[in-house]
Amino acid sequence: MPMWGVSVPESAFASSLARHNTYLQECTGTRDASYSYTVHDLKHLLLKFAEEKSFSEDSGGGGRQSNIHLVPYLCHMALYVLNTTRSITREEKNLNLFLKIAPDKWPENAFEVEGALYWAVMAVHVFSPQKWKQHRLTFLKRLIVTAQARQVSPSGTRSLSDKTVKPYSVYKTYLVFFSLIDGLFSTVYKKCCVDSDGVWAVMLADYIRANDTSLLESTDKLLAMFEEEVLPCESFHEFCDVLGLLEELEDPDKFFVDTLTA
Repeated sequence: MPMWGVSVPESAFASSLARHNTYLQECTGTRDASYSYTVHDLKHLLLKFAEEKSFSEDSGGGGRQSNIHLVPYLCHMALYVLNTTRSITREEKNLNLFLKIAPDKWPENAFEVEGALYWAVMAVHVFSPQKWKQHRLTFLKRLIVTAQARQVSPSGTRSLSDKTVKPYSVYKTYLVFFSLIDGLFSTVYKKCCVDSDGVWAVMLADYIRANDTSLLESTDKLLAMFEEEVLPCESFHEFCDVLGLLEELEDPDKFFVDTLTA
């Protein structure tokens, strides 16, 4: 995967990225390896963490630390294409449309390729930290419903046939996934500042390109939080406490029930 260092000309990076995409096309038979494929790749990588699966199951592997270090550079590869093709406005519109889907359509959307998991990852590239915080509870609701729908109707459904709260283990993967997305904003990209005239996707791409050391340290911090605080959680209330969500959710259990019965 090509990485654009601060002393590397854009033409050299663009050439390397084109070769990389050609290689992917030859290996997979995909005609157009666009940024959406990179977003899906990052989604699957974060799911590996959330599901506590081995990274060598589908590829050459590596451990948790080397793979968490890879995350910002996958983001950067998607951001470069998003920015150079001027696709940010379109994807922000698509994100907002996703967030406006009526609750009665959430179970059906849980089985779509571009569902809650995909759009949560896209949000990292398109939404500023302020906008993420504004909408993160909606993403949390969508992930909870996705977990419920896939548990009670594995083959797909248009509505939840069972709205009773299941054991925490049913939702754990999706909640851990949410914590990683939230941690990218609050920990890994915490020092990336965007002013009122700036565009988050542009500022973030520049930040990733110029801050290797800071990113190594912050991704290590995210990994430590993931292993030491998030994974040991045994209840939704404990999870909310770890992520600092209790300031927004006075009653986590009621929030959970209301999400499933909406």
